[in-house]
Formats: sequence, C-alpha cells, structure tokens
Amino acid sequence: MSQAIRKSIVMASGAIALSLGSTLPSQAFTVSYSGDTTNAPTFNRPETEGFEGGTNPPTALSSNGTAVPYFSQAFLVDTTGSYDVVGSQAFLGIQFLYQNSFNPTNPLVNLLSGNDPFPDEGNSGFNGLSLTANNQYFLVTTGFDNSDNSFGTFTNTITGPGNITLGTTPANVPEPSTTVSTVVLGILGCGLILKRKLKQAKSIN
Repeated sequence: MSQAIRKSIVMASGAIALSLGSTLPSQAFTVSYSGDTTNAPTFNRPETEGFEGGTNPPTALSSNGTAVPYFSQAFLVDTTGSYDVVGSQAFLGIQFLYQNSFNPTNPLVNLLSGNDPFPDEGNSGFNGLSLTANNQYFLVTTGFDNSDNSFGTFTNTITGPGNITLGTTPANVPEPSTTVSTVVLGILGCGLILKRKLKQAKSIN
C-alpha cells in the first residue's frame, strides 16, 4: 500500500471520528429512589417563592408548614455540571436542596434552593441545578402545610452528566448497641474455642 493511500485512510478515519463525536449525544446518568413521609419526623420548613411569595434560596420559615413530615436523602455527584431533580408525590409536596449538612432544627443553614409543586400539584423538583463534584448534598422532600395532604409516598429522580451516589439513610445504619454486642459475643466465642483447644492439647499430652 502506497504512502499516499495510507495517509488518505488515516485522514478519512479521523474525519469519521470527529463526525461521530459531534453528532452523538452526551451520556446522562440517572438515579431514582422512593420513600414515605407518613409518620416521619417533622420540622418547620423554609418558605417557598411560589404560593408563599418568598425568595429562592429561602430566607424565612413558612407559616403554613410549621410541623410537616420530611425525608432527607444524602447524595454525591462525581462530575461538576447541571443536574435535574424530578419528584412525584402522592401529596402536595415540596423539595429543598442543602449542601454539606441538613439540620431540621435550623433549616435555613446550608440551604441552596427550594421549590414547591413543579410543574403541577403532585410534582416538585429542580431544573438546572449547578452541582459540584464530591460535595455532599441533601435532598429534602416534605409537604406544603400541616394537613393530611402533606405526607405520603414519593419517588425522586436525579439526572445529570455524572455518576450520582446516594448516601446511606440513618435507618440503614446499625445501632451502636447491636454492633457492640456482636463484637463482644465474637470475642467471647473466640475465647471459648481457644480454651477448649488448650484442654484438648493437655489431655493428649
């Protein structure tokens, strides 16, 4: 094969690669999880800008949702960029996004954004959230007011340009007492086995 033909093949391959790279859509990553705020802990949620006329991020607490059940989900992303959150609730739901930590007794601290029903009642979420890689975020799902239509089941979906890792919820963390008991029982068990083996060795000798 002549050098001119080889050069033509290399140039054609490069052109095809550039063409594919410009036409193929970038990959999007999606994570979904479900929960239930029935009988969940309550807090005085922040005020929203929609029905309550507040600011975003909120700077005051709501006078409507003074004791609303909530569900907090920690998550991380590994790529800085724009992310969307779509929530579907079986109640009049609201979402809040926090960075670094979420404290229900001081819910205005670390609050990045709040959103009431979007695009309509039974749905709430965010479009175009600017998230930073490896920062800890908390997505809090709650209700509008203190009525029976402000808690129930929900599903949240987070989509964006990077991997999304959900944090472990407190319910999935072993109780300290259980962990300690397991360790103690393990030590006792090992001690009994060692003692039995020593007795057997003495009887043989």
